[in-house]
Amino acid sequence: MTIAFAATEDVLAAEATLTLPPAARVLYLRSGQVSAGEGRDDRPLPREDAVLCVGPLRLSGAGVVWGYEVARALDPPDPRRTVLRVTLPRDPDSPLLLRADRVDFPAGAVTPRHGHAGPGIRRLLAGRLFAEIGDAHRRIDPGEAWFESGAEPVVGRNLAPASAFLRCMVLDPDLAGRPTFRPASPEDATKPRAVAYRLFLETIVTLPR
Repeated sequence: MTIAFAATEDVLAAEATLTLPPAARVLYLRSGQVSAGEGRDDRPLPREDAVLCVGPLRLSGAGVVWGYEVARALDPPDPRRTVLRVTLPRDPDSPLLLRADRVDFPAGAVTPRHGHAGPGIRRLLAGRLFAEIGDAHRRIDPGEAWFESGAEPVVGRNLAPASAFLRCMVLDPDLAGRPTFRPASPEDATKPRAVAYRLFLETIVTLPR
């Protein structure tokens, strides 16, 4: 049994409306003015924050919305709005914990080698990072998204005066209120993380049908 986990981007022209099928979605207003809801209870998306919407969704207005979408893995991805999509081995009928936050890197920051207690998708808001994810090395520029399973060791290096990314993780419910960071060695556990976190939301949800 599997579920689909994706980073999305919806670009709405002036007074456009977009209707999306049921899913659990974390929404972040990147620019403009956009409202979200199910038609009768639409609310403006806040700035510098993220909100959770579970069920069918209507977006309206003019702007750019970055999202993270978790759904039953039934339909193929829409290439017009899908930035990155992975399939996770989870029971779609079992509750899961969605955690969304922002991670900021000051100049010269390097994280200790680490993993996490669950998978997540990140997307770079600003700056530039060099990431070592297992055996893969890549430079990450603004707008790019990447997936970390949590199992492979990761090191992040800031290549800009300041960098920041948005992160959404799909976790087991018993991790509510608990950190997911796992240092790769006792030596790594003593090193400073050198980053700052801003938690947007942490909610247990059941995927809608």
